[in-house]
Amino acid sequence: MKKDRILILSRQQSVCEEMVSYFQETSYRISWLTEYDQAIAQMHEKTHRPDLFLFDMQVPGREEYEVLHKIQDLSDLRILILSSDDRLESQLYAYSMQIDEYMVKPVPMPLLEAHVEAILRRDEKKEKNFVRKEGALEIHYDSRCAYIDGRMMVLTPKEFDLLDFMLQHKGMILSRDKILDSVWGYDYVSGYRSVDTMVKKIRAQLTKDYPYIRTVYGIGYAFDPDIIS
Repeated sequence: MKKDRILILSRQQSVCEEMVSYFQETSYRISWLTEYDQAIAQMHEKTHRPDLFLFDMQVPGREEYEVLHKIQDLSDLRILILSSDDRLESQLYAYSMQIDEYMVKPVPMPLLEAHVEAILRRDEKKEKNFVRKEGALEIHYDSRCAYIDGRMMVLTPKEFDLLDFMLQHKGMILSRDKILDSVWGYDYVSGYRSVDTMVKKIRAQLTKDYPYIRTVYGIGYAFDPDIIS
């Protein structure tokens, strides 16, 4: 039976030790870090990646959200945030970044475990071989891989999310603001340049034979698999 891996990140060593002490009695494989750059470095590794990232932010600020952005760009793992910030706007902002859970501290350990189990069960309930096809493009959701005319596209997790978002809104004109809000989370600091750069990279993977992403000048983009070069 597969044992899910959980990575705990908190600058408070005592918090890490408390959670490790509790979760070591469960079936999960637990690791923990206290430095943000260590967590980012671990996401660069291809092996032993965690299934769930448990991020104790205490009071989240710009640095914490930048770390979260970098980790999401490098992986597609589940994310649970623990924070002492109970403001509604803070929780909505975190959810706009497509995290899985935001829990306000203090959180009893049994309740935290229940949320961890619920998050990890979501993947088990997904269809194992769900594939969506549009034109020459295929997206395999179980493996988070995309193929164009049978050739695997080399995509980062964020590029996959953007391509999937466009596919889900086939034929619709998507403004850059809408794309930023839905794929990156609102108020993303890098702005429109991030969208344009990533669209350019995806287009290169699609090749000129399949110009499915068209530019709507002054607005944004539209995904149209019926376009023929």
